[in-house]
Amino acid sequence: MDHLREQAGELLTIGFDGQETDRDLEDLLRRVRPGGIIFFQRNISSAGQFHALVSAVREISSSGPLFLAIDLEGGAVDRFRELTGPLPAASHAARTGSGRELGQLAGRALATFSLNVDFAPVLDLGADISDPVMGDRCPGRTPAEVIQFARDFLSGLEESSVLGCGKHFPGLGSGIVDSHLTTPVIGKQADALLTEDVEPYRVLAARLPMVMVAHAVYPKLESALAGRESVSDEPPPASLSPRIVRGLLRQEIGFGGLIVCDDLEMGGALEGRSIADAAVGALEAGCDMLLVCRHREHVESVFDAICRRADSNPDFRALVASAAERIRAVKQRLGWERVLSPFDAGKFQALREQIDEFGEKVQRDIARLRTANMG
Repeated sequence: MDHLREQAGELLTIGFDGQETDRDLEDLLRRVRPGGIIFFQRNISSAGQFHALVSAVREISSSGPLFLAIDLEGGAVDRFRELTGPLPAASHAARTGSGRELGQLAGRALATFSLNVDFAPVLDLGADISDPVMGDRCPGRTPAEVIQFARDFLSGLEESSVLGCGKHFPGLGSGIVDSHLTTPVIGKQADALLTEDVEPYRVLAARLPMVMVAHAVYPKLESALAGRESVSDEPPPASLSPRIVRGLLRQEIGFGGLIVCDDLEMGGALEGRSIADAAVGALEAGCDMLLVCRHREHVESVFDAICRRADSNPDFRALVASAAERIRAVKQRLGWERVLSPFDAGKFQALREQIDEFGEKVQRDIARLRTANMG
């Protein structure tokens, strides 16, 4: 059972409230031994404080290498905004051909605090219908634009040994509601989804270390993938769909990296099911990593559900074991150092200045493009 609990913990990347460790967090980390920690703006007040927090979390979670993650896309999703100054949005960096520099600066920011996973870039295609929800997060409106930006951004991250994660498979570019709140239903035709929204994942399959699957329902895609099989009137979100995760992403596209289920605390995952059921369903669908981004009781519920299911079901236990092995293999290949480098205030200030200069440069380039288009 102890080995099973180790494997179950490896699958979880968890978040928490607060800007320092306390007894409750220490107990949770030692009990669950999660494979990763995700940080948010709520965990950060200053560079020195955040460096100390990361160090403390690493010290408590001393059983093996951790994924230390954050969402740093630039623009609206920039957890370091108050710390380093804001990075430009992906859409602006893409339009100005600055994707690699955006990735370089994002990677340096993460590496400053020994973080090693950036849940970016977004690979969703921009569209008028989804602009109110996605805003400037989409790097382009065509597969070619998105692919070029993602290649550049990933290259920039790689310079700092930071893993990127393409999201949100198979595409939220036609969604009109926020999956943080409720489950989007993407009514786009299957052929259009496969040739447009899914195309960046096909082309970049060998470059992406991770792919995050969306909490959105794709009825027409489900029907197409099912072929002659019947499809439920209410198919599950993509994150819980074996046809989309294991069938399309893993088998048809041939993606060999880690498949990440978006935050299980989101409304898009929890409509009509408990978080425990959602976690088990995501693993049965073919996901490797589960995000539980805030509440201790949810982390414990997911962890216990995985252990119970694996203890009683040999097939599920095999899924847990293979997912844990894939995660550990990625960590071993990267060979991350266990020692956290001391915080260097001088280098951090230089990074802040570089980010500020880059932001100004992108703004000037965007202004020139607008002027040229008006002419």
